[in-house]
Amino acid sequence: MLSERTLRAGAAEDQVAAERIIAAATRNDGQSPLSDEARLAAAHGTRHALLFAEDDTPVALGVVGGGEIDLVVAPEHRGRGIGSSALATLLDLAGAGRQVAWSHGENPAADLILMRAGFSPARTLLRLALDPAALPQPDADPGLPEGFSMRTYRPHSEDESNDAADWVRVNALAFADHPEQGSLTIDDFLARTGEPWFAADDLLLAHDAAGELAGSAWVKATRSSTPSPGTTPLVETELYAIGVRPDVAGIGLGGALNRAALARMAAHHPSRVTLYVEGENEPALAMYRNAGYTESSRSQQWSRDLSFHS
Repeated sequence: MLSERTLRAGAAEDQVAAERIIAAATRNDGQSPLSDEARLAAAHGTRHALLFAEDDTPVALGVVGGGEIDLVVAPEHRGRGIGSSALATLLDLAGAGRQVAWSHGENPAADLILMRAGFSPARTLLRLALDPAALPQPDADPGLPEGFSMRTYRPHSEDESNDAADWVRVNALAFADHPEQGSLTIDDFLARTGEPWFAADDLLLAHDAAGELAGSAWVKATRSSTPSPGTTPLVETELYAIGVRPDVAGIGLGGALNRAALARMAAHHPSRVTLYVEGENEPALAMYRNAGYTESSRSQQWSRDLSFHS
């Protein structure tokens, strides 16, 4: 019998159970089953997180809110109807209105569960990978357009508030048509800079001749836990976000930011280099393919308007 309970803030056993499910799914599927947006929103109480259990054993984790449903079933408990049952609970909690859900990676079982629940494919997100051996030297010149300069984000200084506000403003302009990235707020930005993986040196800011922020490239570097004593942790560097102010697009700044990000990645000596990009974003795909990236996996976003369902 499947039961559920709200993930209790400050309850160590709940947090351990949730992280165990996420870690097991990540190892099994090759990528995280939850987006940063869902995880951070649940942690800050703006989305509702549920632990699902069988006989007091946590077997699944769900997050619902903001028009989005995220669900992950522990790999060893898949194939027994837990996903369908948990999704039904999350749909009831979501209520009426349009909801979206993600099927991460090649996941036919998750696709089937969503189709049976009335969801339809909406967007495709590609994960691209680059051979770390193709990275430039950490001190490689990115080749900024004339008149442009670059520096890293300045936390804990008199410039911090300006850097944060400028990044949010330019990011909104660069991703005006993107349903998630373009709507990030100051609070969203500061929540990400408060994450354990964040490093100020990994957020590169490009300014124009007038000193105004023109674009940015953000590298996310994460280290796996060491499986045994003496083993070196694996390092993954992800091109977390790259954006250019629309009025300076087309002059090579995006390419320069991408090269700068690759050089910054090289400083981490990664074992894996990745990024995520919309499947329909042909200009970005062309830039990344020219840089040597190839498709690693793809995720599907599904959509359902619950106002038409009982």
